[in-house]
Amino acid sequence: MFSSAADLTTLTIGDDRLQALVGTGTPWTDVERDGDVLLSAGTGHGGHLVTAAKQAAVLRPHGHILRTGSAWTPDERSVTTTTWMDGGFHTQVTQGHVALGSVLSLRRSYLGLFRAHGMRLFVAPEAAPDDWRLLGRPSAWWVSPGACRWWYRTDDLLVEVASSGATDRHELSVEARVLDGPPLRWRAALHVALGGDDGADRAPSALGIEGDGLTLAPPHGSDRERTYPGGTVRVDWSPGNVPHVGRDEVLFTDGRSRDLPWVVLTTGPLPTWSLSVTPHLVDDAEGRDAPAPGPDPVSFWNDVAHRVRLAVPVDDSDAADAVDPEAAEELRRLDAVLPWFAHDALVHFLSPRGLEQYTGGGWGTRDVSQGPVGVLLAVDEPEALRDVAARLLRAQNARGDWPQSFDFYARHRQWYQGDSHGDVVYWPLLAFGDHLLATGDATFLRYEEPFVGTGGPTAPAPLLDHLDRALDAIEAVRIPGTRLPAYGHGDWNDSLQPADPALAAALCSTWTVVLQSQALRRLAGALEALDAPDDTADRAAAVARRARRIADEGVVALREELLVDGVLAGYGRVADGRVVELLIHPVDERTGLTYSLLPMIHAITAEILTPDEARHHLALVREHLSGPDGARLFDRPAAYHGGPMEVYQRAEASTFFGREIGIMYTHAHLRYAEALARVGDADGLLAALAKANPLGMTERVPSTRPRQSTTYYSSSDAVFPDRYTAAADYAGVRDGTVPLEGGWRVYSSGPGLFLRLVVENLLGVRRHGSVVEIDPVLPTSADGLVASVRLFGRPVEVRFRVGAVGSGPTSVTVGDSGLDAYRLENPYRTGGLAVRSEDLHRLLESGANRIDVEVP
Repeated sequence: MFSSAADLTTLTIGDDRLQALVGTGTPWTDVERDGDVLLSAGTGHGGHLVTAAKQAAVLRPHGHILRTGSAWTPDERSVTTTTWMDGGFHTQVTQGHVALGSVLSLRRSYLGLFRAHGMRLFVAPEAAPDDWRLLGRPSAWWVSPGACRWWYRTDDLLVEVASSGATDRHELSVEARVLDGPPLRWRAALHVALGGDDGADRAPSALGIEGDGLTLAPPHGSDRERTYPGGTVRVDWSPGNVPHVGRDEVLFTDGRSRDLPWVVLTTGPLPTWSLSVTPHLVDDAEGRDAPAPGPDPVSFWNDVAHRVRLAVPVDDSDAADAVDPEAAEELRRLDAVLPWFAHDALVHFLSPRGLEQYTGGGWGTRDVSQGPVGVLLAVDEPEALRDVAARLLRAQNARGDWPQSFDFYARHRQWYQGDSHGDVVYWPLLAFGDHLLATGDATFLRYEEPFVGTGGPTAPAPLLDHLDRALDAIEAVRIPGTRLPAYGHGDWNDSLQPADPALAAALCSTWTVVLQSQALRRLAGALEALDAPDDTADRAAAVARRARRIADEGVVALREELLVDGVLAGYGRVADGRVVELLIHPVDERTGLTYSLLPMIHAITAEILTPDEARHHLALVREHLSGPDGARLFDRPAAYHGGPMEVYQRAEASTFFGREIGIMYTHAHLRYAEALARVGDADGLLAALAKANPLGMTERVPSTRPRQSTTYYSSSDAVFPDRYTAAADYAGVRDGTVPLEGGWRVYSSGPGLFLRLVVENLLGVRRHGSVVEIDPVLPTSADGLVASVRLFGRPVEVRFRVGAVGSGPTSVTVGDSGLDAYRLENPYRTGGLAVRSEDLHRLLESGANRIDVEVP
């Protein structure tokens, strides 16, 4: 049937009718048109509209990931589904683990070569009951964080299909209705994937029909039956509209079954029909962190969206002279994208997969220490942040380091990647420092979790034991005769793992040294700032001193060995206790690369460089490491020799020119934005954040090709037919003559990092234990900006008056009350102000709800 039934051919829907269908009554924003043809538009109230013309113009088809539940911590009962504009109403439906807890199959191809996947819908008119048409590409598609709607218009029909994920229960729904025209026959085809094989096995799932629904169970003897004993999936339909229930035989013209795992539901003519899918693979009693019933989807996602908002004062008469229309528009677009990035950050955290990167399901140790920590800090969820820290402790190896990745659900905990790159051990330590600094939670010093031993979990041990074990591991892997951390299995950029094992064994990553300094100094500062209980105070101080010593020793070695001729190298080759060769440096004669972004920008954020050195390195970034779409990892791509590897492995062997290979990685660009905030470059910071924002991208960067406007892109990929052309014509990327496509979507720690940068760097609002830091970096055009953030568990307005400098605030007031403050240290610019949390909280509780910040 998927081969014989044609798609329902659709027609364009006019703007007026689309506005009525969307129904928000809000003027459209971010309108994209191709001449007179509408492509897409923001519709207000957290929604975005896309037409078939926009879908035809993009490389990566529009899609969206929906989740159930409203918890801010992992809940194994949560259901995740991927919806696609081209008629994918629910695909890759999973419960709990987003790769192993499969219920319905995933979409396997962008090209439409495989139409039979997930949940698909067919329609047929009453007058021709066997003339089935597949609902594929619609006339228009509307998406919000918690729901999607499809509209199909023909000469005599207008059909709407809506999919959603409930937040007050773990249920997915589909509601279909005829808005114009006669009733239709409906046929829902569900490709069941309860066998652990994404529906490829010939063994059908067990099926029981009763009342207005049916119950599915994993095939007997399957992996899913063993993993989820007694697990079932309930499919319910509109009461009283009982369909004919069939299996795969309905899909074949000869009516014979091939024992494929399909369930097919067929109705008579109906104006409306609905289905719900409720997995019960995980019993409610097993939800260790199960929340109470939550709010409805609109309320939940509205709450998420309003955790961080920006109101641009374009009509404020006392600020009008300062408003630059282009900068004001970028601030408005920044506000508009925040709810979408908050959605993506929660998907990455709690349902870790993406539209392209659909496998996985566990936590990368680097990822969870950045993205989830970032979004939880940005939206003020300290209890959830503590939960992340506890799960990181639980994943630590008994030898002191962390696995590259691990699963956070107990039934899958045997799955983890035990070895890790040389930088991974530092990320959890940075996360612990972030948690302790933000919350001042001294009770966490006594918190106990086991290590992961060779035979299973060890006896529980307190946080300070875990920290000491990590510092033991760090000191054990130093390069002999030096104070530099060994490269180990790699650093963040695993595309640059050396092809020669001997080179890898002698290598030191400059960026890892910088990260060591950042993580250990942050941890030490957090421990020193805690009001530690008497029984832990001395030991906490000793751990802090040890962490600071290791960090300081690494910085001294870095400045002596890896900062040469005023430029930080990417790597150093060590022999006999000293660096004897620099890689990715002006003196490098081996790799063909000259400058490396990550060590430069992180060294600024970590305050390792002097002000003059920081200015010099930022000038190098602007001259050699910048493109129209943002900062790039290196000054040029690694050499490609048709497959053979001479210096690097994946960088020289990969045929795909994108992500790290294409060297514009958005996460690294956001870290560049963080460095710009540290030095007080307000215009540069806003421009850098804008280049990670898909809204308005084709106007901002003319060489950008059309792309979905509501998802985070993990990279910007130059369009080359092959690696040879990329090497020969790379200059065209920087001068804007080579077009740019968006890379993989959603799955990244970038959205969480982005939200944190907006709150803590652009707006400069940071909780640090007993104080709140106010350290904005805002362009003059932001004068009069009013931001809404959460502090002390409540929404608070912050109003900024901004002068020409854009940083180094001079006063913080609440109502008529000024707050006593002290100046924060910053070697590159005038620092922000720190006010006592107790004083600020008292004034906000007294009825005032706005903080006024004066910025020179």
